[in-house]
Amino acid sequence: MSKEKIILVGSGQHARVVLYNLKEQGKYEVACFLDSDASKVGQIYEGYEIAGTYDNLDEIRVKFKTNKFFIAFGSMKYRKPVYEYFVNSGWEAVNIIHPDAVVSKETKMGKGVLIECGCLVTPNPVIGDNVVVNTGSQINHDNVIENHVYIASGVVTSGGIVIGENSLIDDAVTITLGKKVGKNCIIGAGSVVTKDIPDNCVAYGCPAKPIRQNG
Repeated sequence: MSKEKIILVGSGQHARVVLYNLKEQGKYEVACFLDSDASKVGQIYEGYEIAGTYDNLDEIRVKFKTNKFFIAFGSMKYRKPVYEYFVNSGWEAVNIIHPDAVVSKETKMGKGVLIECGCLVTPNPVIGDNVVVNTGSQINHDNVIENHVYIASGVVTSGGIVIGENSLIDDAVTITLGKKVGKNCIIGAGSVVTKDIPDNCVAYGCPAKPIRQNG
């Protein structure tokens, strides 16, 4: 049985991670990569052609006979606008879930979600669109992870927490029971969130405290 074709958007280091998890999942076949850097067009990346930029999506869709895509770069500055650009252009995001991730059947999950090897997702969370849950992280019960959130490796979230849209939770952060991280935040690596963090903050420490505005 042939696999559905998918186009990966971005060809940097994070794309290797996406490609690894995609191959392990075994559901999709990579048609090509796209990249915003026109100088890369025509190059071969990890065995696949970089077939174009984001400016020729209609041609790419016809050539490769698919409108399935996945955001394969990590930049928080561009993940949200590029994802929305593809969706608004009639493309469909897919989910990539490593077979060694444990994901509760009660999970309510959006589109364009990456859940990597060794992750644990326990009952009744809501995970929005274009979310990354990196290697070995835990999303615990009744969490709400809004759209375009990037959760790095080794993050532990307790129950009932909320992470607002377009926020980055860096490596080995712990978020304690019922706390909220606002929209467009960065929580520094190794921090412990014991109080709510307002929107648009860079926060870090143990306990985590807002240090400055983000953007």
